Amino acid sequence: MKTISIRASIFTIAFLFLYSCTTPPKAEKEALAKKPEITIQIASINLANLNKRIEQNNINELIKILKSEQIEIFAVQGISRYPGIATRVDLINELSAKTDWRNVFGEMLNISGRQTGNAIFSIYPILSHQNFSWDKVISTSFEAALQATVDAGAHHLTVVSTQLPLKATTSEQAQCSKLIATLNPDTTNQLTIVAGNMPTDEIIRTTNAFAEVPLHESAKGTKSRIWYSASSSLQLLTSRSRETELGTLVIAQFGLLR
Repeated sequence: MKTISIRASIFTIAFLFLYSCTTPPKAEKEALAKKPEITIQIASINLANLNKRIEQNNINELIKILKSEQIEIFAVQGISRYPGIATRVDLINELSAKTDWRNVFGEMLNISGRQTGNAIFSIYPILSHQNFSWDKVISTSFEAALQATVDAGAHHLTVVSTQLPLKATTSEQAQCSKLIATLNPDTTNQLTIVAGNMPTDEIIRTTNAFAEVPLHESAKGTKSRIWYSASSSLQLLTSRSRETELGTLVIAQFGLLR
């Protein structure tokens, strides 16, 4: 009888050992299930209210920061360009020349040799892009939204860099946000990241199924916010801000999941 009891104990221990080796705990399964397929570092800066001339050293400093932060997608709003004027440094041309990023530019206004607009830079291929103006919204600066479809490997990501009219009413802000929510051409993969002077109204944001990257205290005064699809496939991992000579850089790391 004693021998049978010993054998039963040995069998039970062996079974538990094999079970623990072949079956991961529930918590481990859940962790594996939520692990992102890919992580992406995104940054945004709004230059619309910049009251200084951009010099080469400003761009060199910005590039150094972007590289140290390992930024992969960079959205810029309110860029001023002076095509054909050799004495003015062009931020888009300089960033393109000194990095491996692709870029697209969406013009808002072109007058007296001064061009303003929004831009998107990406280390990933940019499959397509469009520029959208705000219909039926009064705007003295012809603000617009630049939308780009980025091939991030396992996913296509819609990135929007936008400048909303500064004096837009709450109703007009809601109208602009509604249009932005429809800019993703892929109805089966609604992963969108929006950067710009988006509304502070939480109802407008949630009504259009967006979440917001929280701003740290040091960045509360910036006019650049980052919204992202409130989807289980797009997970905010970290966020922070950095001050540059051109303004506040808002940085966020996202995980893309199936």
